[in-house]
Amino acid sequence: MLNPFFIFIQQVFSVAKAKRQQQVFSERKQSDSSKCFLSESNKCFFVTKAKRQLQLHQCEIDGDERSIVMYVLAIDGGGTKTSAVICDEQGNIYAKVVTNRSNPTAMDVQYFKSTIHDILQNLQQQNPQVFAAIDSCFAGMAGVKELQAEEVVVSIVRQYVDKTVAIFVDNDALIALYAGTLGKAGIVQIAGTGAITMGYDSEQHFHRVGGWGYLFDDEGSGYDLGVQVLKTIFQSYDGRGDSTALTDVVLRYFSVENVPQLIECIYGAEHPRTVMAPLSKYVFDVAEKGDHAAISIIEDACKKYYVAIKACYFHMAWEQGNVPVVLVGGVFNNEAFFIPKLQQFTQADELPLQFLTPVLQPIGGAVIAAFKQINVQLGSDFVEAFLKNYEQVGS
Repeated sequence: MLNPFFIFIQQVFSVAKAKRQQQVFSERKQSDSSKCFLSESNKCFFVTKAKRQLQLHQCEIDGDERSIVMYVLAIDGGGTKTSAVICDEQGNIYAKVVTNRSNPTAMDVQYFKSTIHDILQNLQQQNPQVFAAIDSCFAGMAGVKELQAEEVVVSIVRQYVDKTVAIFVDNDALIALYAGTLGKAGIVQIAGTGAITMGYDSEQHFHRVGGWGYLFDDEGSGYDLGVQVLKTIFQSYDGRGDSTALTDVVLRYFSVENVPQLIECIYGAEHPRTVMAPLSKYVFDVAEKGDHAAISIIEDACKKYYVAIKACYFHMAWEQGNVPVVLVGGVFNNEAFFIPKLQQFTQADELPLQFLTPVLQPIGGAVIAAFKQINVQLGSDFVEAFLKNYEQVGS
């Protein structure tokens, strides 16, 4: 049995070490900025980690067995809606907001800023005490990388949280990945209205493939599938292709009597892309009934995904073992059409890719990212608790 006095001395030195870490950080902060080697986010991580160590050691000395609760602010900003929560490491949710879109590429910059302000004010009003105790913030947002708007988000969040809070902003693809891998490295294949493939390794270095816009890219997206549906219908009408059940389904969808009338439905729309993307859902309905044209469209999409995933895989360095590939987006709601085919491609090339779908919503991935940035490991029961609490808490 260890000497109680020896244990006490160890605890005292541990507290002193944590305090010294905070002191060192303060000295670095006061030094000339050209000599400072830490980024703003890393500075905040340094302080947060030191604060946590100090709290834990103080509890040991005081004989307090209560666990130290850490709180994070997580934001999932997309082109359709934005979700935000304050959450602890047990999956408890203390405030929640679900509001309109927050993609800076699809909205006025002032409206974008106003949306972020409104979200933060709402969360703060719901639970001022916990909001004031936030340790880390992670915002996964569509469009911020393209417009280099990360600093805009950071500057707004900084107005509401303590100066020691670590704030991180990244592409929404990262939180989509973490919603499936629970914070581990891997590749995420997104196929919604648009499509993009992104890989993040264990050092969070990333590589992007595709997603360069619907006019000439976004292969395998809902829009791309919609284009293939219309091509198939018109080629069948002309006699350039086989007959397909897609024709009758799409004519009913647009409430028109013949194929040429579809032209006005598409070209007469203010945003044809939003009219064409929803047609992708009919591919799966018709394919289930054995329509060869629909099955061909799905198989072609699988090839496009695999080419992008394979390119991403070979551009990055991976540790030994399987590399998870998370399939995200409305197109993959029909995962049974894709995973077996993608596995066939992988086996043929003998690549260690493991295809899976998310176990959390993207906002859950943002929570995981926020804790990961301050080096907090989540327990095995986090996922179940978060899913339950997220549905129960109002917005």
